[in-house]
Amino acid sequence: MARNGYSTLRDFMSLQNAMDRMFEDRWVSPGSWLTWSSMGTNYLPIDVYETADDIVVRAVVPGVAPDGIDIQFQAGVLTLRAKTTESTIPDGATWLIQEVTPGEYVRQLTLPRSIDADKARTTFENGVLTLTLPKTADAKPKQIKVEGAKQIGSGAAG
Repeated sequence: MARNGYSTLRDFMSLQNAMDRMFEDRWVSPGSWLTWSSMGTNYLPIDVYETADDIVVRAVVPGVAPDGIDIQFQAGVLTLRAKTTESTIPDGATWLIQEVTPGEYVRQLTLPRSIDADKARTTFENGVLTLTLPKTADAKPKQIKVEGAKQIGSGAAG
């Protein structure tokens, strides 16, 4: 049976090689098309986890001083903003890789539980902001005790 010269594997590998070249070229040659951006602002990566008492948010904010971070909480929505400035390099130097995009980084998330924003605590270490948000009393898990079953009858057959 004659083949038409079409090879799924060969064509897939060709596409994969083209994609690899595209991403490698864009990382080496800085450009604004591949950024953590949305609606003109840069995307702020976060981790969020929950304990019995708190919701904890960690945000990576490299190159931002603590006074360059703004945290707002309103109507159940937490907004984190961080501003960075343009990095400078010596005269005559050229960028080889520039992935830290200057500008405003913003992240908003709706929290899954009620929190007491007045008791929020923050730490800032090695470019990582950690925000600990205590849950309100009604948002914390409640333990419900199981009471022993009452026995019916004396257990003796009569």
